[in-house]
Amino acid sequence: MLLPDPTEREVKRQIKERSQEALDALETARKRAPFLAKWSSFPKRSMRKFDTWEVTAVATAEWNAFLSQFSIIRLGYDLLDIEAVMNWYDRIAAPFREGKKRKEFPDAFAVSMIDAYATQKQCFVAVVSEDQDFKLACERFPNLLYFKSLPRLTERLLSFEDDVDKLHAAIDANMDELIGAVSTQIEGLDYQHSDRQVEIAESKISEPSINDLSIVAIGESDCVVTFWVEFEAQHRLTWEEYNGPDQEPYEHEGWVLETVGFEGAAKLSFDPKTNALTGVPHLTLDADELEVSSTPRRW
Repeated sequence: MLLPDPTEREVKRQIKERSQEALDALETARKRAPFLAKWSSFPKRSMRKFDTWEVTAVATAEWNAFLSQFSIIRLGYDLLDIEAVMNWYDRIAAPFREGKKRKEFPDAFAVSMIDAYATQKQCFVAVVSEDQDFKLACERFPNLLYFKSLPRLTERLLSFEDDVDKLHAAIDANMDELIGAVSTQIEGLDYQHSDRQVEIAESKISEPSINDLSIVAIGESDCVVTFWVEFEAQHRLTWEEYNGPDQEPYEHEGWVLETVGFEGAAKLSFDPKTNALTGVPHLTLDADELEVSSTPRRW
């Protein structure tokens, strides 16, 4: 169990505040219904300092008993990317939101630290929280999978094989959703020719095909997949050639066709009720700049 320091501090703060609220509620009951003092099971008038400590100690013991069921890995601030968090704050990206949710720095610190740990260890992390802001934040990170509660996570782990088959069927039925997202990202790729004297004047890209899709992690309403992308790319090339030392360069052009392939990964969202694919909140392709090697020239 990963326990970021901001989250542990928040739990301990809540224990103190709710312990005090419980004592305040008892005091209010005494004032509004004095006859409760005759009820043998009703707590006697409290000694505020001692009772506050005792109630807090009981709640803290329950928290420690819960933690004792896990092997705890505490995450410190050496994993925190404060610049990234401030960028989320400026963009009002989850867990930040408008209004009262504008200053969710403890949650943002926790998300940043968990993502750094997942990236460092190259693993997936199940984030368990009833806070929907955590759900929205997890959508942006491929290694973070959101669960509303521990029973939901346990259920997912126990029914993994059946879920894989169901999700494969849902993805196959809505493959256009993933193909569309991949196509959009492919359009933004840069192409460079291996011969730096050749310029790529124009490119035409076919619709990509997705093969060898594997589900590598499953969340409560999302999953992470890896796949192989393949498509055809036509490029109009231009270059200059000299016919002789005293001649002006002559500009040539020609089209080439290449088949391009590389790996990709995506986080896919599903409707938990219908199991239908609803979106692709995160997509990465193992290609930023592609090199074109074909040439229409005869050497």
